[in-house]
Amino acid sequence: MKFRLSGPLLLITASTVVVIAITLIAQLMTKRLVETAHAGDYDLMQRAFTGTLKGMEDEASSDAEIFANMPSVRTAFLERDRPKLLGECQGAFKLLEEKYAIDQAQFHTPPGVSFLRLDAPAKFGDDQTSYRPMLSEVHEEKALRKGVAITKAGPAILGIVPIFDAAGNLSGSFEMGLEFGPVLDDMKTAFGLEGAVFFQEKQLHDIATDLPGDVITQKNRVGKYIRYHATHPDLAAALVFDRDIDITGPKTYERTVAGVPWGVQLMPLLNYANKQIGVVAIAMSFEEDKTLARRALIWQVLAALVSVVLLAGTILIVVRGVLVAPLAAINERMSALVAGDASRPANALDSYCEELETLARNYEHLRAQRRS
Repeated sequence: MKFRLSGPLLLITASTVVVIAITLIAQLMTKRLVETAHAGDYDLMQRAFTGTLKGMEDEASSDAEIFANMPSVRTAFLERDRPKLLGECQGAFKLLEEKYAIDQAQFHTPPGVSFLRLDAPAKFGDDQTSYRPMLSEVHEEKALRKGVAITKAGPAILGIVPIFDAAGNLSGSFEMGLEFGPVLDDMKTAFGLEGAVFFQEKQLHDIATDLPGDVITQKNRVGKYIRYHATHPDLAAALVFDRDIDITGPKTYERTVAGVPWGVQLMPLLNYANKQIGVVAIAMSFEEDKTLARRALIWQVLAALVSVVLLAGTILIVVRGVLVAPLAAINERMSALVAGDASRPANALDSYCEELETLARNYEHLRAQRRS
Protein backbone atom coordinates (compact mmCIF):
# COMPACT_ATOMS: atom_id res chain seq x y z
CA MET A 1 0.00 0.00 0.00
CA LYS A 2 1.30 3.44 -0.87
CA PHE A 3 2.29 5.76 1.95
CA ARG A 4 0.25 8.57 0.38
CA LEU A 5 -2.82 6.46 1.24
CA SER A 6 -1.82 4.45 4.30
CA GLY A 7 0.00 7.28 6.08
CA PRO A 8 -2.87 9.81 6.18
CA LEU A 9 -5.39 7.02 6.82
CA LEU A 10 -3.44 5.81 9.84
CA LEU A 11 -2.98 9.32 11.23
CA ILE A 12 -6.63 10.28 10.65
CA THR A 13 -7.83 7.04 12.26
CA ALA A 14 -5.61 7.56 15.31
CA SER A 15 -6.75 11.18 15.64
CA THR A 16 -10.40 10.16 15.34
CA VAL A 17 -10.00 7.54 18.06
CA VAL A 18 -8.39 10.13 20.35
CA VAL A 19 -11.16 12.66 19.70
CA ILE A 20 -13.87 10.04 20.34
CA ALA A 21 -12.14 8.99 23.56
CA ILE A 22 -11.96 12.60 24.75
CA THR A 23 -15.65 13.11 23.86
CA LEU A 24 -16.68 9.99 25.78
CA ILE A 25 -14.66 11.09 28.80
CA ALA A 26 -16.26 14.54 28.64
CA GLN A 27 -19.71 12.97 28.39
CA LEU A 28 -18.94 10.68 31.34
CA MET A 29 -17.81 13.68 33.38
CA THR A 30 -21.00 15.53 32.45
CA LYS A 31 -23.07 12.53 33.52
CA ARG A 32 -21.19 12.33 36.82
CA LEU A 33 -21.70 16.05 37.40
CA VAL A 34 -25.45 15.65 36.80
CA GLU A 35 -25.57 12.67 39.17
CA THR A 36 -23.68 14.65 41.81
CA ALA A 37 -26.08 17.57 41.35
CA HIS A 38 -29.05 15.22 41.72
CA ALA A 39 -27.55 13.72 44.87
CA GLY A 40 -27.42 17.24 46.24
CA ASP A 41 -31.02 17.77 45.16
CA TYR A 42 -32.15 14.65 47.04
CA ASP A 43 -30.27 15.85 50.11
CA LEU A 44 -31.97 19.24 49.77
CA MET A 45 -35.38 17.53 49.68
CA GLN A 46 -34.64 15.66 52.92
CA ARG A 47 -33.26 18.70 54.69
CA ALA A 48 -36.07 20.94 53.46
CA PHE A 49 -38.72 18.57 54.80
CA THR A 50 -37.07 17.79 58.14
CA GLY A 51 -36.28 21.47 58.70
CA THR A 52 -39.80 22.63 57.84
CA LEU A 53 -41.37 19.88 59.95
CA LYS A 54 -39.19 20.74 62.95
CA GLY A 55 -40.10 24.40 62.57
CA MET A 56 -43.80 23.49 62.59
CA GLU A 57 -43.35 21.29 65.67
CA ASP A 58 -41.57 24.11 67.49
CA GLU A 59 -44.30 26.53 66.47
CA ALA A 60 -47.05 24.24 67.75
CA SER A 61 -45.34 23.67 71.10
CA SER A 62 -44.44 27.35 71.60
CA ASP A 63 -48.00 28.47 70.78
CA ALA A 64 -49.34 25.87 73.21
CA GLU A 65 -47.03 27.14 75.96
CA ILE A 66 -48.07 30.74 75.34
CA PHE A 67 -51.75 29.83 75.57
CA ALA A 68 -51.35 27.60 78.61
CA ASN A 69 -49.41 30.27 80.53
CA MET A 70 -51.82 33.16 79.94
CA PRO A 71 -53.04 34.00 83.48
CA SER A 72 -56.72 34.29 82.55
CA VAL A 73 -56.66 31.06 80.54
CA ARG A 74 -54.79 29.16 83.23
CA THR A 75 -57.18 30.38 85.94
CA ALA A 76 -60.28 29.41 83.95
CA PHE A 77 -58.86 25.93 83.31
CA LEU A 78 -57.86 25.35 86.94
CA GLU A 79 -61.37 26.40 87.98
CA ARG A 80 -62.77 23.98 85.37
CA ASP A 81 -64.92 26.81 84.03
CA ARG A 82 -65.53 25.67 80.45
CA PRO A 83 -67.59 28.68 79.20
CA LYS A 84 -65.11 31.15 80.65
CA LEU A 85 -62.16 29.21 79.19
CA LEU A 86 -63.81 29.19 75.77
CA GLY A 87 -64.41 32.92 75.97
CA GLU A 88 -60.77 33.58 76.85
CA CYS A 89 -59.37 31.45 74.03
CA GLN A 90 -61.81 31.44 71.15
CA GLY A 91 -60.86 34.80 69.61
CA ALA A 92 -57.13 34.11 69.66
CA PHE A 93 -57.64 30.59 68.32
CA LYS A 94 -59.69 31.86 65.36
CA LEU A 95 -56.88 34.29 64.53
CA LEU A 96 -54.24 31.54 64.66
CA GLU A 97 -56.46 29.22 62.65
CA GLU A 98 -56.82 31.77 59.84
CA LYS A 99 -53.21 32.95 59.72
CA TYR A 100 -51.12 29.94 60.73
CA ALA A 101 -53.23 26.87 59.78
CA ILE A 102 -53.65 25.78 63.40
CA ASP A 103 -56.75 23.63 63.21
CA GLN A 104 -56.69 21.77 66.54
CA ALA A 105 -56.54 23.12 70.08
CA GLN A 106 -57.68 21.17 73.11
CA PHE A 107 -57.53 21.17 76.91
CA HIS A 108 -57.34 17.85 78.76
CA THR A 109 -57.76 16.74 82.32
CA PRO A 110 -55.79 13.75 83.65
CA PRO A 111 -55.22 11.10 82.48
CA GLY A 112 -56.21 12.38 79.01
CA VAL A 113 -59.88 13.34 79.00
CA SER A 114 -60.99 16.09 76.63
CA PHE A 115 -62.13 19.13 78.59
CA LEU A 116 -62.52 21.66 75.78
CA ARG A 117 -61.89 21.56 72.05
CA LEU A 118 -61.53 25.09 70.77
CA ASP A 119 -62.11 23.80 67.23
CA ALA A 120 -65.25 21.88 68.35
CA PRO A 121 -66.51 23.24 71.70
CA ALA A 122 -69.58 21.00 71.78
CA LYS A 123 -67.46 17.83 71.90
CA PHE A 124 -65.81 17.02 75.23
CA GLY A 125 -65.57 14.38 77.91
CA ASP A 126 -64.06 11.57 75.81
CA ASP A 127 -61.07 9.70 77.22
CA GLN A 128 -58.29 9.65 74.61
CA THR A 129 -55.65 7.70 76.52
CA SER A 130 -56.34 4.40 74.73
CA TYR A 131 -55.32 5.65 71.29
CA ARG A 132 -53.15 8.69 71.98
CA PRO A 133 -49.90 7.57 73.63
CA MET A 134 -48.33 11.01 73.18
CA LEU A 135 -51.06 12.60 75.30
CA SER A 136 -50.81 9.87 77.91
CA GLU A 137 -47.06 10.34 78.13
CA VAL A 138 -47.43 14.07 78.78
CA HIS A 139 -49.64 13.31 81.78
CA GLU A 140 -47.44 10.47 83.02
CA GLU A 141 -44.09 12.22 82.56
CA LYS A 142 -45.44 15.73 83.27
CA ALA A 143 -43.36 17.05 80.41
CA LEU A 144 -43.84 18.71 77.02
CA ARG A 145 -44.09 16.51 73.95
CA LYS A 146 -44.19 17.49 70.30
CA GLY A 147 -44.33 15.66 66.99
CA VAL A 148 -46.64 14.11 64.44
CA ALA A 149 -49.66 12.19 65.71
CA ILE A 150 -53.09 11.08 64.58
CA THR A 151 -56.13 12.40 66.43
CA LYS A 152 -59.85 12.02 65.82
CA ALA A 153 -59.73 15.05 63.56
CA GLY A 154 -56.88 13.56 61.54
CA PRO A 155 -53.08 13.74 61.39
CA ALA A 156 -51.50 16.87 62.80
CA ILE A 157 -48.23 18.35 64.01
CA LEU A 158 -48.83 18.65 67.72
CA GLY A 159 -47.32 20.38 70.69
CA ILE A 160 -48.70 19.33 74.10
CA VAL A 161 -47.73 21.10 77.33
CA PRO A 162 -48.65 20.15 80.90
CA ILE A 163 -50.53 22.63 83.09
CA PHE A 164 -49.77 22.76 86.83
CA ASP A 165 -51.68 24.35 89.69
CA ALA A 166 -50.20 26.74 92.23
CA ALA A 167 -48.91 23.82 94.32
CA GLY A 168 -47.07 22.30 91.37
CA ASN A 169 -49.51 19.45 90.88
CA LEU A 170 -50.52 18.38 87.39
CA SER A 171 -53.92 19.81 86.55
CA GLY A 172 -54.07 18.79 82.90
CA SER A 173 -52.61 19.71 79.54
CA PHE A 174 -53.14 21.86 76.49
CA GLU A 175 -52.30 20.98 72.91
CA MET A 176 -52.16 22.80 69.62
CA GLY A 177 -52.10 21.07 66.26
CA LEU A 178 -51.14 22.35 62.84
CA GLU A 179 -52.47 20.96 59.60
CA PHE A 180 -50.00 18.81 57.70
CA GLY A 181 -50.74 20.40 54.35
CA PRO A 182 -48.95 23.72 55.05
CA VAL A 183 -45.67 21.86 55.64
CA LEU A 184 -45.68 20.71 52.03
CA ASP A 185 -47.19 23.95 50.74
CA ASP A 186 -44.45 25.98 52.44
CA MET A 187 -41.79 23.75 50.87
CA LYS A 188 -43.32 24.26 47.45
CA THR A 189 -43.32 28.03 47.94
CA ALA A 190 -39.78 28.17 49.33
CA PHE A 191 -38.01 25.53 47.22
CA GLY A 192 -40.30 24.74 44.29
CA LEU A 193 -40.75 21.16 45.50
CA GLU A 194 -43.88 19.07 45.04
CA GLY A 195 -44.86 16.92 47.99
CA ALA A 196 -47.33 14.35 49.27
CA VAL A 197 -47.87 12.70 52.64
CA PHE A 198 -49.27 9.21 53.14
CA PHE A 199 -50.59 7.75 56.41
CA GLN A 200 -51.30 4.15 57.30
CA GLU A 201 -54.90 3.43 56.36
CA LYS A 202 -55.58 1.27 59.43
CA GLN A 203 -54.55 4.01 61.85
CA LEU A 204 -56.61 6.61 60.02
CA HIS A 205 -59.60 4.28 60.01
CA ASP A 206 -59.27 3.37 63.70
CA ILE A 207 -58.34 6.78 65.14
CA ALA A 208 -59.28 9.61 62.78
CA THR A 209 -63.02 8.95 62.93
CA ASP A 210 -63.90 12.59 62.21
CA LEU A 211 -62.15 12.68 58.84
CA PRO A 212 -64.28 13.67 55.83
CA GLY A 213 -65.51 10.74 53.76
CA ASP A 214 -63.49 11.75 50.69
CA VAL A 215 -60.14 11.05 52.36
CA ILE A 216 -60.11 7.27 52.86
CA THR A 217 -61.08 6.27 49.32
CA GLN A 218 -59.79 3.94 46.63
CA LYS A 219 -58.54 6.96 44.68
CA ASN A 220 -56.21 7.91 47.55
CA ARG A 221 -55.15 4.36 48.45
CA VAL A 222 -51.49 3.52 47.73
CA GLY A 223 -50.53 0.14 49.11
CA LYS A 224 -51.35 0.11 52.82
CA TYR A 225 -51.32 3.91 52.91
CA ILE A 226 -53.77 6.70 52.17
CA ARG A 227 -52.57 9.80 50.35
CA TYR A 228 -53.69 12.38 52.91
CA HIS A 229 -52.43 15.56 51.24
CA ALA A 230 -50.53 16.45 48.08
CA THR A 231 -49.49 19.75 46.54
CA HIS A 232 -50.24 18.23 43.11
CA PRO A 233 -52.49 15.14 43.51
CA ASP A 234 -52.36 14.03 39.87
CA LEU A 235 -48.57 14.24 39.80
CA ALA A 236 -48.30 12.39 43.12
CA ALA A 237 -50.48 9.59 41.74
CA ALA A 238 -48.16 9.28 38.73
CA LEU A 239 -44.95 9.34 40.78
CA VAL A 240 -45.68 7.06 43.75
CA PHE A 241 -47.07 3.55 43.21
CA ASP A 242 -47.83 0.65 45.53
CA ARG A 243 -44.46 -0.98 44.78
CA ASP A 244 -42.60 2.23 45.73
CA ILE A 245 -44.14 3.19 49.03
CA ASP A 246 -43.43 0.14 51.21
CA ILE A 247 -40.26 1.53 52.79
CA THR A 248 -38.60 1.66 56.20
CA GLY A 249 -35.77 3.99 55.18
CA PRO A 250 -35.11 6.81 52.70
CA LYS A 251 -35.46 5.86 49.04
CA THR A 252 -34.76 7.80 45.85
CA TYR A 253 -35.65 7.18 42.23
CA GLU A 254 -36.35 9.01 38.99
CA ARG A 255 -39.57 8.80 37.01
CA THR A 256 -40.81 10.58 33.88
CA VAL A 257 -44.32 12.00 33.76
CA ALA A 258 -45.65 13.68 30.60
CA GLY A 259 -42.13 13.88 29.23
CA VAL A 260 -40.74 15.60 32.34
CA PRO A 261 -38.20 13.72 34.49
CA TRP A 262 -38.79 13.96 38.24
CA GLY A 263 -36.50 13.01 41.09
CA VAL A 264 -38.50 11.47 43.95
CA GLN A 265 -37.34 11.30 47.56
CA LEU A 266 -39.35 9.00 49.83
CA MET A 267 -38.90 9.23 53.60
CA PRO A 268 -40.56 7.37 56.47
CA LEU A 269 -42.76 9.66 58.54
CA LEU A 270 -42.18 9.05 62.24
CA ASN A 271 -44.34 10.05 65.17
CA TYR A 272 -43.07 11.62 68.38
CA ALA A 273 -41.83 8.18 69.58
CA ASN A 274 -39.91 7.50 66.34
CA LYS A 275 -42.42 4.91 65.15
CA GLN A 276 -43.35 4.97 61.49
CA ILE A 277 -46.92 6.06 60.81
CA GLY A 278 -46.60 7.15 57.21
CA VAL A 279 -44.43 8.13 54.26
CA VAL A 280 -43.52 11.50 52.80
CA ALA A 281 -42.76 11.91 49.09
CA ILE A 282 -40.89 14.99 47.85
CA ALA A 283 -40.37 15.51 44.11
CA MET A 284 -38.17 17.89 42.12
CA SER A 285 -38.24 18.45 38.38
CA PHE A 286 -34.99 17.41 36.68
CA GLU A 287 -36.10 18.79 33.32
CA GLU A 288 -33.62 21.67 33.33
CA ASP A 289 -30.71 19.39 34.26
CA LYS A 290 -31.63 16.90 31.53
CA THR A 291 -31.97 19.70 28.97
CA LEU A 292 -28.56 21.08 29.86
CA ALA A 293 -27.05 17.58 29.69
CA ARG A 294 -28.54 17.03 26.23
CA ARG A 295 -27.19 20.38 25.07
CA ALA A 296 -23.77 19.50 26.43
CA LEU A 297 -23.87 16.19 24.53
CA ILE A 298 -24.82 17.96 21.29
CA TRP A 299 -22.03 20.50 21.67
CA GLN A 300 -19.52 17.77 22.53
CA VAL A 301 -20.50 15.74 19.44
CA LEU A 302 -20.32 18.84 17.22
CA ALA A 303 -16.92 19.74 18.67
CA ALA A 304 -15.73 16.18 18.02
CA LEU A 305 -16.90 16.26 14.39
CA VAL A 306 -15.27 19.63 13.75
CA SER A 307 -12.07 18.42 15.40
CA VAL A 308 -11.97 15.27 13.24
CA VAL A 309 -12.54 17.30 10.05
CA LEU A 310 -9.87 19.86 10.96
CA LEU A 311 -7.36 17.17 11.95
CA ALA A 312 -8.04 15.16 8.79
CA GLY A 313 -7.60 18.27 6.64
CA THR A 314 -4.40 19.23 8.41
CA ILE A 315 -2.99 15.71 8.05
CA LEU A 316 -3.78 15.58 4.33
CA ILE A 317 -2.24 19.02 3.73
CA VAL A 318 0.91 18.23 5.70
CA VAL A 319 1.48 14.67 4.47
CA ARG A 320 0.53 15.16 0.83
CA GLY A 321 1.48 18.79 0.32
CA VAL A 322 4.69 18.98 2.34
CA LEU A 323 5.99 15.42 2.08
CA VAL A 324 4.38 13.17 -0.55
CA ALA A 325 4.04 15.63 -3.49
CA PRO A 326 7.62 17.05 -3.29
CA LEU A 327 9.02 13.53 -2.82
CA ALA A 328 7.10 12.32 -5.88
CA ALA A 329 8.53 15.19 -7.94
CA ILE A 330 12.11 14.35 -6.88
CA ASN A 331 11.51 10.64 -7.60
CA GLU A 332 10.26 11.52 -11.07
CA ARG A 333 13.37 13.61 -11.78
CA MET A 334 15.61 10.92 -10.32
CA SER A 335 14.05 8.32 -12.65
CA ALA A 336 14.67 10.65 -15.62
CA LEU A 337 18.26 11.17 -14.48
CA VAL A 338 18.80 7.42 -14.32
CA ALA A 339 17.46 7.21 -17.87
CA GLY A 340 20.02 9.81 -18.96
CA ASP A 341 17.91 12.95 -18.89
CA ALA A 342 19.76 15.54 -16.79
CA SER A 343 17.81 18.51 -18.08
CA ARG A 344 15.24 18.72 -15.28
CA PRO A 345 16.42 20.72 -12.26
CA ALA A 346 14.88 20.31 -8.81
CA ASN A 347 12.57 22.98 -7.47
CA ALA A 348 14.03 25.81 -5.42
CA LEU A 349 15.66 24.30 -2.33
CA ASP A 350 13.77 26.58 0.06
CA SER A 351 10.46 25.06 -1.17
CA TYR A 352 11.31 21.73 0.49
CA CYS A 353 11.23 20.76 4.11
CA GLU A 354 14.63 20.29 5.73
CA GLU A 355 14.69 16.52 5.22
CA LEU A 356 13.75 16.73 1.52
CA GLU A 357 16.07 19.69 0.97
CA THR A 358 19.06 17.40 1.52
CA LEU A 359 17.63 14.90 -0.94
CA ALA A 360 17.07 17.66 -3.53
CA ARG A 361 20.63 18.94 -3.02
CA ASN A 362 22.01 15.41 -3.62
CA TYR A 363 19.89 15.16 -6.77
CA GLU A 364 21.34 18.40 -8.09
CA HIS A 365 24.85 17.12 -7.29
CA LEU A 366 24.22 13.93 -9.29
CA ARG A 367 22.60 15.90 -12.12
CA ALA A 368 25.65 18.18 -12.30
CA GLN A 369 27.97 15.17 -12.47
CA ARG A 370 25.92 13.59 -15.25
CA ARG A 371 25.87 16.79 -17.28
CA SER A 372 29.66 17.18 -16.98
